[in-house]
Amino acid sequence: MVSQTVTDDRVSLTQLPRGGRGRVSGSTLDPKDAQILRAMGIRPDAQLEICRMGEPCIVCVQGSNGSTCRIGLSRRLAERVLVSPSG
Repeated sequence: MVSQTVTDDRVSLTQLPRGGRGRVSGSTLDPKDAQILRAMGIRPDAQLEICRMGEPCIVCVQGSNGSTCRIGLSRRLAERVLVSPSG
């Protein structure tokens, strides 16, 4: 029998450096906060880029149609958004 190791490459949004990119892959948000972020475009598979880390954390959200939007998130929320780093 061959054992398989499952790796989880997800990190908190706050762990990406400025200019770092990631695809939303989950969260540890309560349902109300998750609903608000989904309404702003921060939803599963959304592509995010860190514009500024701090309070607030400024992220650029890329829409499915190629449009972009910058959003400020409190550090408390940004810590709970999980992303798979890309590029």
